Amino acid sequence: MNKSEVLEKIRAAKRSHVTWVKRARSLIDGVPVDKEKVPVQPTDCIFGQWYYGDGKMLGKLPSFQAIEDPHTRLHDTYSKIFKLLFGDNKPSFFARVLGLKYKPKEKDLHEANELFKELQAWSDIIVGRLAKLEDQIKSMPER
Repeated sequence: MNKSEVLEKIRAAKRSHVTWVKRARSLIDGVPVDKEKVPVQPTDCIFGQWYYGDGKMLGKLPSFQAIEDPHTRLHDTYSKIFKLLFGDNKPSFFARVLGLKYKPKEKDLHEANELFKELQAWSDIIVGRLAKLEDQIKSMPER
C-alpha cells in the first residue's frame, strides 16, 4: 500500500468516526438509529475495525498507538450512555428502533447529555491524534 492509499484509509476511518459520534448524539436526542450504526464495543465500530485491522500496519508509530486509549474511553463513555437510555427496566433498543415510543426520564437524559460532553472530548482527542498520524505519514518518504 502506498502513502496516498494509507492516508485515504486514515481519512476514511476519521470520517466514519465523526459519523459515529453524530449517531450517538442522535440516539440521545431520540432519533431512532440502527444498533449496528452505533456499536458499543471499540472493535465493532468501523473506525475500530480499521484500527484493529488494516491500521495495525501503522502499529509501531507512536501517533497511532496514542489513539487506542481515547478510543477505548470513548466507547466506555458511550456504553454508560447506552445503559442509561436502554438498560434495565427500559424498553429494548429494538423496540425503540421499531418505533415504540419511549421517553427516558429527565434525570437519565440530563446525565446522558453530560456524558456526551465527555464522549465529545474523547472524540476531539481522537481526531487530533489522527491529524498527527496523517502529518507523520505525509512526512515519510514514498516507498
